[in-house]
Amino acid sequence: MIWIDGREGSVEMSHLIEESVVVTLDYGDAAFLGKGPDGEVEVGVERKKIGDLLNSIATGRLGGHQLPGLLSSYHKVYLIVEGEWRANPITGIVEAPRRKGMWVDISKGRKFRGDEVWAFLTTMENTGVIVRTTRNMTETCRMIENLERWWNKEWDKHRSHLAMHKRPMGMAAVLTTSPPSLLRRIAAELPHIGVDRSRLVERHFRSVVHMINAEEEEWMEVEGVGKVTAREVVEAVRKGEEENERL
Repeated sequence: MIWIDGREGSVEMSHLIEESVVVTLDYGDAAFLGKGPDGEVEVGVERKKIGDLLNSIATGRLGGHQLPGLLSSYHKVYLIVEGEWRANPITGIVEAPRRKGMWVDISKGRKFRGDEVWAFLTTMENTGVIVRTTRNMTETCRMIENLERWWNKEWDKHRSHLAMHKRPMGMAAVLTTSPPSLLRRIAAELPHIGVDRSRLVERHFRSVVHMINAEEEEWMEVEGVGKVTAREVVEAVRKGEEENERL
């Protein structure tokens, strides 16, 4: 089942996605449940037509409001940029096709260069958002359906699940002047933390004991950690403590 937000700009997709239900989402245009390495995960999808993307970059709405909300609400976030566009071969300004094969500047107010847009999308990917592109709404709906099917396969049936779930800490050691600390190695194994966020966790907590005893509120003080991740990290730590006590 795929949930579609009932507001304009989202609800029209419900007619093109068979197994969908219209609801009110706090963040995102679509969402669904899937199967992750540690159980159920929530996946959110933000749809941006190219014109809307340019406007959201100009106003700061996507990076300043929507993105933090998406990352704190879902385990995985996809940003689908919809529509054909290009950078003008001479000026570099973003253009979209119109009738008779003409390409026109679609900027409203500030003009954007193509390299600026790609730089922004690359920044999004480095915050944990996965960027996809489609040509029209039909392709966007097919993309969302394909994502929902992928995420609902049993995790161990994905061929590359080991590489996706765990990145070797050895690579992190190569990229630094010293081996990763014990705190960082432990943090990297916690749900949805991984190698990249483990660096931020290491900066926040004074010691392994401090990290393990932290409550959800303190975990949410770590950059990039939202309420969903904080809850699951604390649950994973508490579960480990309970298992040790039974032993």
